Amino acid sequence: MPIKLKGVLIRHGISHPSLAEKIKQAKDIPLSRTALNQIINHSYFPRNTTPESIKTQVEDELRSRGVPDAEIADCWDPEGDDRYRGVYPIGAHVGKAAPKPEGFGRNRLRAAGTPDFKPLEIQMLSPKAKRHFKIFRDPFLDDINGPDDVFMSESQHYVVEAMIQTALVGGITAGIGESGSGKTTLRKFLQNRIARDRQNIRMIFPQTLDKTKLNATAICNAIIKDLEPDTTVRSGLEAQARQVRDTLLRSDRAGFKHVLMLEEAHDLSIQTMKYLKRFNEIESDTGFGKVLSVVLIGQPELKIKLDANRYPEAREFINRCEIATLDPLHQNVGPYLKHKFARVGIDIASVFSDDAYEAIRARWTKVDPGTREVKTMLYPLIVNNTATHAMNRAAELGLPMVTGDLIKEL
Repeated sequence: MPIKLKGVLIRHGISHPSLAEKIKQAKDIPLSRTALNQIINHSYFPRNTTPESIKTQVEDELRSRGVPDAEIADCWDPEGDDRYRGVYPIGAHVGKAAPKPEGFGRNRLRAAGTPDFKPLEIQMLSPKAKRHFKIFRDPFLDDINGPDDVFMSESQHYVVEAMIQTALVGGITAGIGESGSGKTTLRKFLQNRIARDRQNIRMIFPQTLDKTKLNATAICNAIIKDLEPDTTVRSGLEAQARQVRDTLLRSDRAGFKHVLMLEEAHDLSIQTMKYLKRFNEIESDTGFGKVLSVVLIGQPELKIKLDANRYPEAREFINRCEIATLDPLHQNVGPYLKHKFARVGIDIASVFSDDAYEAIRARWTKVDPGTREVKTMLYPLIVNNTATHAMNRAAELGLPMVTGDLIKEL
């Protein structure tokens, strides 16, 4: 049964991750979000730290955030009534034991840890749907032909600016997003932005298809060939390292900055990440400023490799890496779709009813039955496919618009 601490956090707007990172276990290791959830929902404390130590730290942190002592005094008691039921997200089961998932072993773990999103087969907009809605071009097919075609939410703007500043200053940034979240589109937008603003930034793209096999030699080759294509790459890693330094410094003297761009970075080995720090450490002739910045673009698995507790041997690189995450569309579902339709000259109000956007959000948002965390698949690729399915279905049924009820039936 959950304890009252859960309600305290919700009422005061304190997220589980922000609290967990303030609680230290043995050897000064931060408490994980999963461990905090086990404490809150089941009163299970980690074995490597005494419950008293964790409780004291939690209470101190709550006080620092302005939580009244009266609430702190009761926060470890079981949540035995439904007084605060209205402030919990639907599916949180506060005040009641969570239903046990069916099955055992792997099936039980899968049921407990994975929200049930009903997948939709990838579709294109049918000719019938185009005629039905008087659309002459699919808003979601070959839809990015210039920077104005890119929908930029606050999250997207932040990621691009983080990459730009990294390229200018010489740091390390990881842009992380789910599959279909628009990572490649943002990389293209970044390239266009650099060219448009006439920034003296030269981008380096290693061409190794299998990033698990990308090593120091391949990176050296990419830097040398992208900056000085006619130069012969020396043999031997020591000679290549010196050649890379000389090549970067010559370009730096000419007034250029350099950014090493690595897509599919979640496949990089830890050893390669350690090498990347060495490349990033190359300084200009004056000794002030770095001549090569590093931008990683990858899926959420990259966050695992950027965990210094898990991979302490790469902590020098990890601790210097800023993470910029591409958030789901959430409240931007409507503005995103309006932007897509405007690019093909269509007023979306003639295609989608106002309640359709909320239905799309609900279709791809669920509460994880195992962790009580909100999970979402509201990324551009998923939203595009959902809208396409709905329009095709509306045309088949002869409906004048896509409504929320139609979305619910997909």
